Amino acid sequence: MASIKNLKKDLNYLIDEVIGTCMIHQYTQQDKQEELDQIINEMIEYRESLITRINNPEVNENGQSLKNYYRALFDELLEKVNGAFDQLNKIAG
Repeated sequence: MASIKNLKKDLNYLIDEVIGTCMIHQYTQQDKQEELDQIINEMIEYRESLITRINNPEVNENGQSLKNYYRALFDELLEKVNGAFDQLNKIAG
């Protein structure tokens, strides 16, 4: 992650992958629509909140650098996406 621009691109790519995978599962697994819709809505809300946090950084009074702040956001993004894919794997069975 070399820049804020790349962080936003990574964010959009990863969230789009989760949403796209959910849509494929919706097509193949008609009986699990509500669970998949919930994951999609959760990821859309997360994308919006993370973009807001990227655009308006909250640096601690402890002197946390912006670089560490954005690194923490990226790590959080990866954890959230991994969690979403874990949920999808459980649904897909």
